[in-house]
Amino acid sequence: MNRKYLPLAIAGGFALVLVVAMAIFLRPATTPVPSQEALAADFAKGMQYERGSGVTADYGQAITWYRKAAEAGYAPAEFALGRLTQAGHGAVRDEKAAAEWFLRAAEHGMAEAQVQLGGDLLTGTGTADGKPDKVEALKWLLLGADAMPDPLSQQVARSTRDALAQSLSPEERSAAEGRANDWRKQHAPPR
Repeated sequence: MNRKYLPLAIAGGFALVLVVAMAIFLRPATTPVPSQEALAADFAKGMQYERGSGVTADYGQAITWYRKAAEAGYAPAEFALGRLTQAGHGAVRDEKAAAEWFLRAAEHGMAEAQVQLGGDLLTGTGTADGKPDKVEALKWLLLGADAMPDPLSQQVARSTRDALAQSLSPEERSAAEGRANDWRKQHAPPR
């Protein structure tokens, strides 16, 4: 090897080592995805603060814990944030922001959120323009009414769904049923 190329070879080797070291040490840090158990624990902590169970009731702390779980996609926490935001507990009352949290929880399949969102869309509080969207409301009521956890809520949700369906034209009912079926197909468990 010719000695006049030796400094170039050393510089090239040094540059290669530097690039590899930078790739190793400067790669973006990956944040571990929290487990369902960790999210449930964060949600439970939020419930403690919301209810004052073993701690002084503090809606601000409840929102902090709910948000931690909700931002990772934990539906009960998303729904809880929607409830507190809609009521103005621990945050400025904001029905549009609450509807966004209800939508997130509804998309994750939570029946209570689906029914709440359906009601908000029916009254217009869940729409961007404040006007009722009866077809979308019926879609969410079709998805959530039968899965409500307690009999009284289930009866109210079913009555609302059935009355709304009767007030719509056959085309509107068909559109809502089609949207609900499309949602079910998109959210069906893998086979």
